[in-house]
Amino acid sequence: MNVTVPPCDYDALYATEPEVWKEKGLHWHCYSWRGNGKDWADDKLRHDDQADITPSMVRAWLEKNARLIRATFSTPEEAAAWSMEQWARARSEALTPVPEWYTDESQAARTLYDLRAGADLTKGLWVRGPSIVSWSVVGTSDRCH
Repeated sequence: MNVTVPPCDYDALYATEPEVWKEKGLHWHCYSWRGNGKDWADDKLRHDDQADITPSMVRAWLEKNARLIRATFSTPEEAAAWSMEQWARARSEALTPVPEWYTDESQAARTLYDLRAGADLTKGLWVRGPSIVSWSVVGTSDRCH
């Protein structure tokens, strides 16, 4: 059996403005963590709601202590801008160069599209130290506060 996947114009896709976030009544909680690879690899630690480390599942951030929230935003544009600030900071100290084809513009377009589409996101890079830095933007109901 052959499966044919039709080509996708990703530039056109990411230029659209889904409104799923409005339908779901979302706002965003933003989180970040910087640590070492040993802790990152410790799945038991990452499943501990009391630990400050990035959880294994992005939505698990919502179960952690509210003091870990770095920022909250009411629009996907604001949340995407925060994520891009984290990206720029991490990229500036990345252990290995980010490929040329992975541009800030494409990263920003994907980030904004995903948030508008109601998706959560989590990103990270290995940085000097050596450390890993990760950040997450998690959509949650307007009724959570």
